[in-house]
Amino acid sequence: MPCARSTARPGNVSRRVLSLLGGVILFIVLAAALAVWSVGRFAPSLLDSTLASKSGAHLSVENNETNLFVGRVSFADFSVTNPSRWTEARFLKGKRLLVDLDPATFTGSGRRIVHSLELDIDELILVGKEDYLKDNNVQDIFRGLKAADTPPATAGQPPAAEPRTPFLIERLRLRVGHITVIAADGTPQRRIVIDRQFDLVFEAKNITDANLEQTLTGPLGKEVVAQAPAAGAGLLFDLTKDKIRTSITEKLLNER
Repeated sequence: MPCARSTARPGNVSRRVLSLLGGVILFIVLAAALAVWSVGRFAPSLLDSTLASKSGAHLSVENNETNLFVGRVSFADFSVTNPSRWTEARFLKGKRLLVDLDPATFTGSGRRIVHSLELDIDELILVGKEDYLKDNNVQDIFRGLKAADTPPATAGQPPAAEPRTPFLIERLRLRVGHITVIAADGTPQRRIVIDRQFDLVFEAKNITDANLEQTLTGPLGKEVVAQAPAAGAGLLFDLTKDKIRTSITEKLLNER
């Protein structure tokens, strides 16, 4: 059945895309952390098993050069499917993921240190329900991985609220090719909000849990504005002058 295009303001849509992109980046960081705990060469299969059991998603990697001993996660030609509750099957198709981190910092409760993170995504499909900022595929996958990294609560006691886990990404390079945003997935109101080739390249340094807006969300917003079609640039300009509201990334981090 053909999908109706949304007439929502590009500025509002872009805010949601920025929030979701932030969630995607943290999903990658958390996946890398779990890979460090895996036996390097078997990391893809173990991550696939974790995703499948916690969210119903699946990971496929064509080329894995992960080296556990030096703290390097290296995937080429990989893909992630959506959790099983979504009608749209695809989530992410990537060309390259390279993470260099300090394995010792991923034990205990101290700051997680990632020296460099390079992520090259050919296709990213963000899928949600009617309010796709609050209910979407990125949240499902992220929470599934977070659940695998969280000890179970003591029987008869409610789970205690965990403090935000501090982290540092010393250098980040992100490329995103085609972005599709689908709202109201699995309903007759299903619609494509965004479907275009962005070829967005974004680089940042020293990203922490405390400065996400200054180092990631805000600068990424400016990149989106710079790449917007001339006709829509005026509608997107509010991204550069208004404070972006609490994002999915911040909400998820606050739950830790």
